[in-house]
Amino acid sequence: MRAFAMKSAMILGNLTIDDVVLPDGTTIMGSLGGNVIHAATGAFINGVSPVTIARMGDDFPTTALQKFEAAGLTIEFMIPIKGPTVRNWVIYEWNGERTWLYRTDKKRSLEVSPEPEDITPRAIEGVSVAHIAAMPLRNAESLVARLRHLAPEIKIILDTHEDWIDGYQERVISLAQKVNYFLPSKEEVVVLMKTPELEIAMAKLAQENIETVVVKAGAQGAFLLNNDGFRHIEAIATQVKDTTGAGDAFCGGFTAGVTHGLPTYDCIVMGCQTAGRAIQNSGSLRLLEV
Repeated sequence: MRAFAMKSAMILGNLTIDDVVLPDGTTIMGSLGGNVIHAATGAFINGVSPVTIARMGDDFPTTALQKFEAAGLTIEFMIPIKGPTVRNWVIYEWNGERTWLYRTDKKRSLEVSPEPEDITPRAIEGVSVAHIAAMPLRNAESLVARLRHLAPEIKIILDTHEDWIDGYQERVISLAQKVNYFLPSKEEVVVLMKTPELEIAMAKLAQENIETVVVKAGAQGAFLLNNDGFRHIEAIATQVKDTTGAGDAFCGGFTAGVTHGLPTYDCIVMGCQTAGRAIQNSGSLRLLEV
Protein backbone atom coordinates (compact mmCIF):
# COMPACT_ATOMS: atom_id res chain seq x y z
CA MET A 1 0.00 0.00 0.00
CA ARG A 2 1.14 3.59 -0.62
CA ALA A 3 2.11 5.93 2.21
CA PHE A 4 -0.08 9.03 2.54
CA ALA A 5 -0.57 11.81 5.05
CA MET A 6 -3.69 10.97 7.07
CA LYS A 7 -6.89 12.67 5.88
CA SER A 8 -10.55 12.32 6.87
CA ALA A 9 -13.53 10.79 5.07
CA MET A 10 -17.02 9.90 6.25
CA ILE A 11 -18.28 6.30 6.08
CA LEU A 12 -22.02 5.73 6.63
CA GLY A 13 -23.46 2.25 6.94
CA ASN A 14 -24.64 -0.57 9.18
CA LEU A 15 -23.29 -2.44 12.20
CA THR A 16 -24.13 -6.03 13.10
CA ILE A 17 -23.05 -8.76 15.46
CA ASP A 18 -22.51 -12.06 13.64
CA ASP A 19 -22.15 -15.61 14.93
CA VAL A 20 -20.00 -17.47 12.42
CA VAL A 21 -19.81 -21.21 11.71
CA LEU A 22 -16.72 -22.23 9.71
CA PRO A 23 -16.56 -25.35 7.49
CA ASP A 24 -14.60 -27.29 10.11
CA GLY A 25 -17.35 -26.66 12.67
CA THR A 26 -15.54 -23.91 14.53
CA THR A 27 -17.99 -21.33 15.84
CA ILE A 28 -17.05 -17.71 16.44
CA MET A 29 -19.66 -16.00 18.57
CA GLY A 30 -20.26 -12.28 18.72
CA SER A 31 -18.08 -11.18 15.80
CA LEU A 32 -18.24 -7.49 14.91
CA GLY A 33 -19.80 -7.10 11.47
CA GLY A 34 -21.47 -4.69 9.12
CA ASN A 35 -20.51 -2.86 5.94
CA VAL A 36 -19.40 0.26 7.80
CA ILE A 37 -16.63 -1.76 9.48
CA HIS A 38 -15.30 -3.32 6.27
CA ALA A 39 -15.37 0.00 4.42
CA ALA A 40 -13.87 1.98 7.30
CA THR A 41 -10.95 -0.40 7.79
CA GLY A 42 -10.39 -0.42 4.02
CA ALA A 43 -10.07 3.36 4.08
CA PHE A 44 -7.96 3.36 7.26
CA ILE A 45 -5.18 1.12 5.97
CA ASN A 46 -4.85 3.50 3.00
CA GLY A 47 -4.13 6.56 5.08
CA VAL A 48 -7.64 7.85 5.77
CA SER A 49 -9.11 8.45 9.23
CA PRO A 50 -12.76 7.44 8.78
CA VAL A 51 -15.58 9.25 10.55
CA THR A 52 -17.84 6.21 10.92
CA ILE A 53 -21.56 6.88 11.28
CA ALA A 54 -23.80 3.95 12.17
CA ARG A 55 -26.62 3.09 14.57
CA MET A 56 -26.59 0.15 16.95
CA GLY A 57 -29.01 -1.47 19.36
CA ASP A 58 -28.83 -0.52 23.02
CA ASP A 59 -27.62 -4.05 23.83
CA PHE A 60 -24.65 -3.79 21.45
CA PRO A 61 -21.67 -5.37 23.26
CA THR A 62 -19.22 -2.66 24.27
CA THR A 63 -16.29 -5.03 23.85
CA ALA A 64 -17.07 -5.52 20.14
CA LEU A 65 -15.77 -2.08 19.19
CA GLN A 66 -12.74 -2.03 21.48
CA LYS A 67 -10.29 -3.37 18.92
CA PHE A 68 -11.69 -1.03 16.27
CA GLU A 69 -11.17 1.92 18.61
CA ALA A 70 -7.81 0.65 19.86
CA ALA A 71 -6.48 0.71 16.31
CA GLY A 72 -7.15 4.45 16.20
CA LEU A 73 -10.57 4.52 14.50
CA THR A 74 -13.22 6.74 16.04
CA ILE A 75 -16.49 5.36 17.39
CA GLU A 76 -17.71 8.81 18.47
CA PHE A 77 -20.49 8.88 15.87
CA MET A 78 -21.77 5.33 16.33
CA ILE A 79 -25.16 5.99 17.84
CA PRO A 80 -26.98 3.69 20.31
CA ILE A 81 -30.75 3.53 19.77
CA LYS A 82 -33.49 1.71 21.64
CA GLY A 83 -34.07 -1.88 20.68
CA PRO A 84 -32.01 -4.95 19.79
CA THR A 85 -28.74 -5.25 17.94
CA VAL A 86 -29.00 -6.75 14.45
CA ARG A 87 -27.63 -10.30 14.72
CA ASN A 88 -27.02 -12.96 12.07
CA TRP A 89 -25.77 -16.50 11.79
CA VAL A 90 -23.21 -16.79 8.98
CA ILE A 91 -22.62 -20.41 7.93
CA TYR A 92 -19.71 -21.23 5.62
CA GLU A 93 -19.46 -24.17 3.22
CA TRP A 94 -16.23 -25.86 2.09
CA ASN A 95 -16.55 -24.31 -1.37
CA GLY A 96 -16.56 -20.79 0.07
CA GLU A 97 -20.30 -20.23 -0.22
CA ARG A 98 -22.08 -18.88 2.83
CA THR A 99 -25.62 -18.74 4.13
CA TRP A 100 -26.99 -15.85 6.16
CA LEU A 101 -29.67 -16.56 8.76
CA TYR A 102 -31.25 -13.39 10.07
CA ARG A 103 -31.93 -13.66 13.79
CA THR A 104 -33.40 -10.16 13.98
CA ASP A 105 -36.54 -9.00 12.18
CA LYS A 106 -35.49 -7.60 8.79
CA LYS A 107 -37.39 -4.40 9.58
CA ARG A 108 -34.79 -3.75 12.26
CA SER A 109 -32.17 -3.19 9.56
CA LEU A 110 -34.17 -0.18 8.43
CA GLU A 111 -34.36 1.17 11.99
CA VAL A 112 -30.59 0.96 12.51
CA SER A 113 -29.64 2.53 9.19
CA PRO A 114 -28.22 6.07 9.46
CA GLU A 115 -30.64 8.97 9.35
CA PRO A 116 -29.89 12.50 8.07
CA GLU A 117 -29.79 13.99 11.57
CA ASP A 118 -26.85 11.69 12.35
CA ILE A 119 -24.71 13.82 10.01
CA THR A 120 -23.95 16.73 12.31
CA PRO A 121 -21.79 19.78 11.59
CA ARG A 122 -19.24 18.35 14.01
CA ALA A 123 -19.16 14.98 12.22
CA ILE A 124 -18.63 16.60 8.84
CA GLU A 125 -15.89 18.96 9.97
CA GLY A 126 -12.74 18.47 7.87
CA VAL A 127 -14.38 15.80 5.69
CA SER A 128 -14.02 16.12 1.91
CA VAL A 129 -15.42 12.71 0.85
CA ALA A 130 -18.42 10.69 2.09
CA HIS A 131 -19.09 7.04 1.29
CA ILE A 132 -22.66 5.75 1.66
CA ALA A 133 -22.57 1.97 2.05
CA ALA A 134 -25.43 -0.36 1.07
CA MET A 135 -28.58 0.47 3.04
CA PRO A 136 -32.32 0.98 2.43
CA LEU A 137 -32.92 3.31 -0.52
CA ARG A 138 -34.95 5.79 1.52
CA ASN A 139 -32.05 6.27 3.90
CA ALA A 140 -29.51 6.68 1.11
CA GLU A 141 -31.71 9.31 -0.55
CA SER A 142 -32.08 11.29 2.65
CA LEU A 143 -28.35 11.09 3.44
CA VAL A 144 -27.39 12.41 0.01
CA ALA A 145 -29.83 15.29 0.44
CA ARG A 146 -28.41 16.07 3.90
CA LEU A 147 -24.82 16.04 2.65
CA ARG A 148 -25.64 18.27 -0.30
CA HIS A 149 -27.37 20.71 2.07
CA LEU A 150 -24.62 20.82 4.70
CA ALA A 151 -21.58 20.68 2.44
CA PRO A 152 -22.32 20.83 -1.31
CA GLU A 153 -18.62 20.52 -2.17
CA ILE A 154 -18.22 17.08 -0.56
CA LYS A 155 -17.63 14.25 -3.02
CA ILE A 156 -20.19 11.49 -2.47
CA ILE A 157 -19.57 7.81 -3.23
CA LEU A 158 -22.73 5.69 -3.41
CA ASP A 159 -22.78 1.92 -3.02
CA THR A 160 -25.97 0.00 -3.85
CA HIS A 161 -28.14 -2.56 -2.11
CA GLU A 162 -29.59 -5.57 -3.92
CA ASP A 163 -33.08 -4.67 -2.64
CA TRP A 164 -32.99 -1.35 -4.51
CA ILE A 165 -32.66 -2.47 -8.03
CA ASP A 166 -35.64 -4.32 -9.53
CA GLY A 167 -38.69 -2.07 -9.54
CA TYR A 168 -36.84 1.04 -8.34
CA GLN A 169 -34.82 1.86 -11.45
CA GLU A 170 -35.99 5.47 -11.82
CA ARG A 171 -35.29 6.32 -8.18
CA VAL A 172 -31.86 4.68 -8.27
CA ILE A 173 -30.84 6.48 -11.46
CA SER A 174 -32.10 9.77 -10.04
CA LEU A 175 -30.04 9.26 -6.89
CA ALA A 176 -26.95 8.23 -8.86
CA GLN A 177 -27.17 11.52 -10.77
CA LYS A 178 -26.83 13.43 -7.48
CA VAL A 179 -23.53 11.83 -6.43
CA ASN A 180 -19.98 11.91 -7.79
CA TYR A 181 -19.30 8.17 -7.89
CA PHE A 182 -21.89 5.42 -8.36
CA LEU A 183 -20.61 1.94 -7.37
CA PRO A 184 -23.10 -0.84 -8.20
CA SER A 185 -22.08 -4.49 -8.48
CA LYS A 186 -22.03 -6.24 -11.85
CA GLU A 187 -25.08 -8.29 -10.82
CA GLU A 188 -27.00 -5.17 -9.83
CA VAL A 189 -26.19 -3.02 -12.83
CA VAL A 190 -27.53 -5.50 -15.40
CA VAL A 191 -30.82 -5.73 -13.50
CA LEU A 192 -30.91 -1.96 -13.10
CA MET A 193 -30.54 -1.44 -16.85
CA LYS A 194 -32.78 -4.43 -17.74
CA THR A 195 -30.28 -6.36 -19.83
CA PRO A 196 -28.11 -9.45 -19.14
CA GLU A 197 -25.13 -7.93 -21.00
CA LEU A 198 -22.78 -5.71 -19.00
CA GLU A 199 -21.52 -3.71 -21.98
CA ILE A 200 -25.10 -2.95 -23.04
CA ALA A 201 -25.93 -1.95 -19.46
CA MET A 202 -22.92 0.37 -19.36
CA ALA A 203 -23.87 1.86 -22.72
CA LYS A 204 -27.33 2.61 -21.36
CA LEU A 205 -25.84 4.12 -18.21
CA ALA A 206 -23.69 6.37 -20.39
CA GLN A 207 -26.92 8.08 -21.47
CA GLU A 208 -28.07 8.79 -17.91
CA ASN A 209 -25.87 11.79 -17.03
CA ILE A 210 -24.12 10.05 -14.12
CA GLU A 211 -20.73 11.59 -13.39
CA THR A 212 -18.71 8.40 -12.78
CA VAL A 213 -19.82 4.76 -12.66
CA VAL A 214 -17.57 2.07 -11.16
CA VAL A 215 -18.98 -1.45 -11.43
CA LYS A 216 -17.60 -3.92 -8.87
CA ALA A 217 -17.13 -7.31 -10.50
CA GLY A 218 -15.43 -9.52 -7.92
CA ALA A 219 -12.77 -11.73 -9.48
CA GLN A 220 -13.09 -9.74 -12.71
CA GLY A 221 -12.01 -6.57 -10.95
CA ALA A 222 -14.01 -3.47 -11.87
CA PHE A 223 -15.30 -1.49 -14.83
CA LEU A 224 -15.08 2.29 -15.14
CA LEU A 225 -17.47 4.50 -17.08
CA ASN A 226 -16.91 8.26 -17.21
CA ASN A 227 -16.35 11.01 -19.78
CA ASP A 228 -13.27 9.16 -21.04
CA GLY A 229 -15.31 6.09 -21.96
CA PHE A 230 -15.50 2.48 -20.77
CA ARG A 231 -12.49 0.74 -19.18
CA HIS A 232 -11.74 -2.56 -17.41
CA ILE A 233 -9.45 -2.75 -14.36
CA GLU A 234 -8.36 -6.25 -13.42
CA ALA A 235 -8.57 -7.69 -9.92
CA ILE A 236 -5.45 -8.44 -7.90
CA ALA A 237 -4.42 -12.11 -8.10
CA THR A 238 -4.50 -13.59 -4.61
CA GLN A 239 -5.45 -16.64 -2.59
CA VAL A 240 -9.08 -16.45 -1.51
CA LYS A 241 -10.09 -17.41 2.01
CA ASP A 242 -13.23 -15.34 2.67
CA THR A 243 -15.02 -12.97 0.31
CA THR A 244 -17.33 -11.54 2.99
CA GLY A 245 -17.08 -7.76 2.92
CA ALA A 246 -14.83 -7.70 -0.15
CA GLY A 247 -17.07 -5.20 -1.94
CA ASP A 248 -17.11 -2.95 1.11
CA ALA A 249 -13.32 -3.22 1.44
CA PHE A 250 -13.10 -2.19 -2.22
CA CYS A 251 -15.28 0.82 -1.46
CA GLY A 252 -13.07 1.73 1.50
CA GLY A 253 -9.95 1.62 -0.65
CA PHE A 254 -11.68 3.56 -3.41
CA THR A 255 -12.83 6.17 -0.89
CA ALA A 256 -9.26 6.55 0.31
CA GLY A 257 -8.08 7.14 -3.24
CA VAL A 258 -10.69 9.84 -3.81
CA THR A 259 -9.81 11.45 -0.47
CA HIS A 260 -6.15 11.61 -1.49
CA GLY A 261 -7.09 13.23 -4.79
CA LEU A 262 -5.98 10.37 -7.03
CA PRO A 263 -7.27 9.90 -10.59
CA THR A 264 -10.31 7.63 -10.72
CA TYR A 265 -8.37 4.80 -12.36
CA ASP A 266 -5.87 4.83 -9.46
CA CYS A 267 -8.74 4.93 -6.95
CA ILE A 268 -10.11 1.75 -8.52
CA VAL A 269 -6.68 0.09 -8.37
CA MET A 270 -6.51 1.01 -4.68
CA GLY A 271 -9.97 -0.49 -4.20
CA CYS A 272 -8.93 -3.72 -5.96
CA GLN A 273 -5.75 -3.95 -3.88
CA THR A 274 -7.71 -3.46 -0.67
CA ALA A 275 -10.34 -6.06 -1.59
CA GLY A 276 -7.57 -8.48 -2.62
CA ARG A 277 -5.91 -8.04 0.74
CA ALA A 278 -9.20 -8.50 2.60
CA ILE A 279 -10.19 -11.81 1.01
CA GLN A 280 -6.95 -13.48 2.10
CA ASN A 281 -8.27 -13.68 5.67
CA SER A 282 -11.51 -13.82 7.67
CA GLY A 283 -13.18 -11.47 10.13
CA SER A 284 -14.45 -7.91 9.96
CA LEU A 285 -11.20 -6.49 11.36
CA ARG A 286 -8.88 -8.63 9.24
CA LEU A 287 -7.46 -5.64 7.37
CA LEU A 288 -6.09 -4.33 10.67
CA GLU A 289 -4.44 -7.66 11.41
CA VAL A 290 -2.59 -8.40 8.15
